[in-house]
Amino acid sequence: MTDANGLDMDDVSHLRETMVELIKIVEGFYACGVAASVYGIQDPCGSWMPEPVFSNIGKLLLATQIYDMHRTAHEVSGGLIVALPGPDEDHNPATAGDLAAVLSARPDVPYDKRMEVSRFIEDLTASSTGGWYSVISLHGGGSPQAMKREIYRRYPVEERKALVERLLDRGVAETGSTGAPDRQKQPGQCCATGCEVPEAAKSSEQEPGN
Repeated sequence: MTDANGLDMDDVSHLRETMVELIKIVEGFYACGVAASVYGIQDPCGSWMPEPVFSNIGKLLLATQIYDMHRTAHEVSGGLIVALPGPDEDHNPATAGDLAAVLSARPDVPYDKRMEVSRFIEDLTASSTGGWYSVISLHGGGSPQAMKREIYRRYPVEERKALVERLLDRGVAETGSTGAPDRQKQPGQCCATGCEVPEAAKSSEQEPGN
């Protein structure tokens, strides 16, 4: 669409950023699909199913980011996608020449090609078909709330917590009288050697009556 509009992404920074956003969304779906396949799970009867966390993350991305894809398409396309004259005007000898002159962008992209791309984007994102795509993407694989619940149910949160404890390797599992990790006495938390009672406080504790 940017080519048909006569724009070069190498020269327009915000179009490059928009393209990166679109690449991130599309390849995010793909990456989740690959991960769900590679880490698939075999059930007791011998059948394989996609890994549930990766597959549900991919479904959730599609369900919520279909609208970002539409917005991106509209942003780079401009209002032309819903403001083009109808096909009758394209084939009307009295208007076809004027339309080709007024709505052409790049010399090497004829008006009919720009029109074709614009109507394709309209069909995908700004038509009754585009609305159908958005709804089927949002709810076609189950509602986003169901996906979120399945991700949380399946995700190994306790394993990740154990990983953090191993990485810290500072007695995180040891608890004080409050039942919470006593991290403030670990070396490196407040000083190189760990928290120590100040000398003044020690002397005060040793005085009679204290």
